[in-house]
Amino acid sequence: MITCVVTYTIDPAKTREFEAFARAWMDLVGRHGGVHHGYFLPSEGASDEASATRAGSDARVALQKPASAPG
Repeated sequence: MITCVVTYTIDPAKTREFEAFARAWMDLVGRHGGVHHGYFLPSEGASDEASATRAGSDARVALQKPASAPG
């Protein structure tokens, strides 16, 4: 099992776009046999950082970026 932790810097003006991106990622990881453990944001204070954890038995599933992913 391979587990990836990804850290994102979120533009506060684009939180809706990030939510759509996050939902798409969760669906794709599940569809390809991985497990997405969710997105984690700080619970206190102002921050533009978020992280996500996903795992899969195939490195390609754990590491791939969906076609709609920015950058």
